[in-house]
Amino acid sequence: MSKYREQMFRLLMASKKDDPGIIMKLKEQHSKELQAHVDQITEMAAVMRKAIEIDEQQGCKEQERIFQLEQENKGLREILQITRESFLNLRKDDVSESTSLSALVTNSDLSLRKS
Repeated sequence: MSKYREQMFRLLMASKKDDPGIIMKLKEQHSKELQAHVDQITEMAAVMRKAIEIDEQQGCKEQERIFQLEQENKGLREILQITRESFLNLRKDDVSESTSLSALVTNSDLSLRKS
């Protein structure tokens, strides 16, 4: 549409070189159109800036959440490791106690059989 208007402007200028009123009117119309485009571009740039700002804020929130989850995961793994070690130690203690109890039972069985 703007190319059409520009072409019409050229045609009118060529045919009406002597009429400054038409030329001024066409120039004003052209400058209004340019200003409207500039305003649209400015508005779109402001929207883009706001979108970038929101995206960066969201990115920061996601990074913070990832960091929190990593810390929580690390703590839970430490607790799990402590629990595993405790369980293994209890198991070792149970095995050693049952072995010593077996020896006592065997010794008492032998002494009872002798008597």
